[in-house]
Amino acid sequence: MSEALEGGSVLGRGEAAIDGPSLGILMTVFHRAGFYRDALESVAAQSGSLPPVELVVVSSSDMSVDVPATLRARGWKCQVLKNDSVGEGPFLAPGLERLGSDFILPLDDDDIWEPGRLAHVAEVLRQHPRASYYHNGQSFVDALGAPLPPDRALRGLRRLSGVPQGGLRALSREDLRRHRGGLSRWGSVFNNSSVAIRRRALTSCLDELSRAEWLFDLFMFYAGVCDCEQVLFDSSPQTRYRIHAWNRSRGAQTLGRFESATPSRSREGRLATLGVLHEMVARRGPSWLLDWVEHDQVYFDALEALREGDSDRLETARRVGRLIRYVGYSDPLMNLVLSLTSLAQLAAPQLVSRAYWTKHGVDRRAGSPASEAR
Repeated sequence: MSEALEGGSVLGRGEAAIDGPSLGILMTVFHRAGFYRDALESVAAQSGSLPPVELVVVSSSDMSVDVPATLRARGWKCQVLKNDSVGEGPFLAPGLERLGSDFILPLDDDDIWEPGRLAHVAEVLRQHPRASYYHNGQSFVDALGAPLPPDRALRGLRRLSGVPQGGLRALSREDLRRHRGGLSRWGSVFNNSSVAIRRRALTSCLDELSRAEWLFDLFMFYAGVCDCEQVLFDSSPQTRYRIHAWNRSRGAQTLGRFESATPSRSREGRLATLGVLHEMVARRGPSWLLDWVEHDQVYFDALEALREGDSDRLETARRVGRLIRYVGYSDPLMNLVLSLTSLAQLAAPQLVSRAYWTKHGVDRRAGSPASEAR
């Protein structure tokens, strides 16, 4: 079911249209009614000269999406779709098919774009016509929108790296192949709302996308590399990433003093999605990229075992061995930290798991715990 909110070609705010690839905003609205209006208002507040823009909002059927008058006034083509599919890929795929733009810019319902993000991304893409994938930096805010220091926020997300430095980097496939540990220096690929990806990179793998329930940000990176001549990493913090207690992957896993983690759909879903990613890269990408996916499979297997307090010591030792083999990939520091933590898990699995879930107090103003990255 869809509600079409059709506009003309009016840009609003007196901006002039510019040449360059068209932009399609793909926004998701789940059950977080307290946040999505801020996200839509941040779209309405975009300033500067823009190419053609269109918007699709995909919401669960139990949500009534109120499109702000300020956004309607922009005159952009806008549609609201209802979808009850489970998982990010199945949820987003129908919205993707409604967009005809050159590039897709996802927006999660709890994130916020800086007012100049669309104009900034449009100019970068105009200057790099061979690019298939773009990722900008983030600033961090709490549930109430108050700024958080990046280092403190990343600790709350269980990350030790991921704040990009050094301006804009345009990287070829060969650059990626030669610098397999470079993602930690360039920034990261996490967070859907920091990405712009060429539409054809996703439409050419719709079957895999429709089976990928988790890790849409990682899926977009691999789809972009499979399609690309160039990928772009930008240190400019154009996205405000909100850290709050309702991030999906944390949820009820916040542990009490005497509780231990129990198996969840998180582990099953992430590992299944990585299997789908492996299929997609094997079909479309260069052979060396399969090693990157296999690193992610090993990394998330170890991470989920840590989250759930897996007590199988033999399997934990095997995970450590597999992860050490890939220690130089993606983020060597986090690979090393996880390897050492998994070694500690050999001695005290439940204790290490409880330490992982310890509340960091990132979101104290809202009275909620720090959240795990989605």
